[in-house]
Amino acid sequence: MRATFSTMTARTRARVAWVLFTALAASLAACRSLPARRDVVTDVDFVGTGSVDEDALEGGLATAGSSRFLGIWDGVFFDYQVFDENVLARDLERVERFYRARGYYEARVTAGRIIRVDDHRVRVEIHVSEGQPVRVRNASLIGIERIPLEISAQTLVLFRERMEEGRLFDEGEFEDTAKRITEILADAGYAFAEVKYRAKVDVAQQSADVVFEVKSGEVARYGRVRILGLEAIPEAPVRANLDIREGGRYSRRDLDDAREALLTLGRFSSVEIREDKSKPETGTVPINAVVRESALRTIRLGGGARFDVLRLSNHLRVGWEHKNFLSGMRRFNIEARPGVVYFPTRIGRFDAPTRLLPENTLRAELHQPSFLEGRTTGFVAGEYSIAPLLYPLPDAADFDVEAERVIGYHSIKAQTGIERAFFSHRLFLTPSYNWEANFPFTYQGDIPDGLETVRVAFPELYAVLDLRDDRIQPHSGVYLSNSVQLANKIFGGSVSDLRIKPEIRTYVPISKKVTLATRTTFGFLFPFDYGNTLDPDNTRTPTAADVIRDQHKLLFRVFYSGGPNSNRGYPFRGVGPHGPVGFLVPTGQNCDTTVVAVEDLPSACIRPIGGLTLWEASMEVRFPITGPLEAATFVDASDVTRNVADIRFSVPHLSVGPGVRYLTPVGPFRFDVGYRVPGLQQIGKTDLQVDEGDPGTVFGLPIAIHIALGEAF
Repeated sequence: MRATFSTMTARTRARVAWVLFTALAASLAACRSLPARRDVVTDVDFVGTGSVDEDALEGGLATAGSSRFLGIWDGVFFDYQVFDENVLARDLERVERFYRARGYYEARVTAGRIIRVDDHRVRVEIHVSEGQPVRVRNASLIGIERIPLEISAQTLVLFRERMEEGRLFDEGEFEDTAKRITEILADAGYAFAEVKYRAKVDVAQQSADVVFEVKSGEVARYGRVRILGLEAIPEAPVRANLDIREGGRYSRRDLDDAREALLTLGRFSSVEIREDKSKPETGTVPINAVVRESALRTIRLGGGARFDVLRLSNHLRVGWEHKNFLSGMRRFNIEARPGVVYFPTRIGRFDAPTRLLPENTLRAELHQPSFLEGRTTGFVAGEYSIAPLLYPLPDAADFDVEAERVIGYHSIKAQTGIERAFFSHRLFLTPSYNWEANFPFTYQGDIPDGLETVRVAFPELYAVLDLRDDRIQPHSGVYLSNSVQLANKIFGGSVSDLRIKPEIRTYVPISKKVTLATRTTFGFLFPFDYGNTLDPDNTRTPTAADVIRDQHKLLFRVFYSGGPNSNRGYPFRGVGPHGPVGFLVPTGQNCDTTVVAVEDLPSACIRPIGGLTLWEASMEVRFPITGPLEAATFVDASDVTRNVADIRFSVPHLSVGPGVRYLTPVGPFRFDVGYRVPGLQQIGKTDLQVDEGDPGTVFGLPIAIHIALGEAF
């Protein structure tokens, strides 16, 4: 966003004031009235609970503090929590049971105080005397000598880790240990294994003696394998993806993997793997895979709008999908997104549109499961699009929108490849061949010399290693990805280069509900037959035909940074090299760098031109507010440079800020405000490139505002 409040017209200021007034009115309208003749709970505090997780303890109580909107106001959007003495009495008993289950058998609630805050609000204070915990004194594991050494060693390591002498005796962990041992044996083929466990607790001595007895039985094999619930979908490709065969060695892990494989197909609303262990004497486990087909044909009709620093636009969305196209469980999808851009209207420029720029995307794709082998999916996709190439417009008073050249593209893309999951659907490999052709034209202005069709053709290997606990809202784990593209004229393109972009994301639980998320990304582009125009020492005029030809190729391959999924303190593509782009020089503007230094060029000449290297790093603390409303605080840093051998960590473009998320079925609706920290855009005496551009301000502040759907990473 590039407008400041002081430079807005009176009409624009009135609109902003009206928006703020409307938001305030909506908030006030959403306020709940205090319940008549009833007290409400503001907070529940614990005293003396230093040994347990207070979040887990409070989560098990019916008495809770009233939720606060944005952590400040109660009764706004959310209902009050009414105080009830009988409910509190039962909660005090729950606190003691909670402690006993975690080894504190002497724990007692010594007081439940009700502290009045005002005439209608109270604060509950629960005092706990924890006492001495019970610890494991002796731990015995019997029966593992009958199973193979590798399995027994794995079992013993788990047992010693969880039932170590001197460790706190936790009843939940005690029971879960038996379950985990059973799972280890089941993964190794012992379908009928039993683990009996018992504990003798001596509260007076604060000790517990535990015994686990393992009865593994013999290694089992699969019996008859049936697939139940199929109607329109043929059985052969489903059975190939299930990949469980009669007579094969039993493994619980393989059954979990089989269920995941069927769900990943996207053809079933539910998949249940049922094991028949009623006849252990046979040594076989019959398997029934019970599926429920989802809707195989779907029509999509919708629309949307976009309003940001680049555009005001709206579009329709029309699509049709068939998940059993021509039988064989093929998935065919076709979608069109016609729309229009109201140029030049955008955030920071509220003028009425002077031109309507039509745009459209038409995409079709076909996926064939069980291609080449059971769990490999082949795919082919094609796309045609027409769209304008838009950049932030200068704020200069003498800038003439009518003279701005608006380039558009007819683009044709094709892709074919295969997808395969490995290691229980944790590792995904997608090798593919990609081809695209971009045909330039103008919505406004003339076509400059050198602006020719750019064809890019490359094989790509995209790999993902996903070790997160949840793919939609991860709380712990690691996510690794890497894309390697080798473009060359021998594949049918007009550019030759090597493009690599690895990324790592980590998720660390700070508490039960708070997550620390990080992301680190690098990008490297090695052009083989273009890119000389990014050389800072290049003295050619940007409007020369060969320079335009070179920059035009770079447009589709270089790296950019800044925006809602990147560095949130900057607008889209706001980080990194800026300068004159030969085919976007406005009529009547002198953007010749052989005559005028870059820093002295008119603002109308400056555009983001990207770079050959990229690094981005983000850290975010995510925490719930109440219900579907969550919040986050983030730190983003990034840099883009022209030299492939130059990565500058001393120019971090550091930004910080808060964010709010509202969870929806299609992902969190996100609102982030990024603030560019003064003094931390560069560190030390490192000189910022003079052509880095001006990211602009919002209401006179060095911030950027982003609204998006889905997490930043």
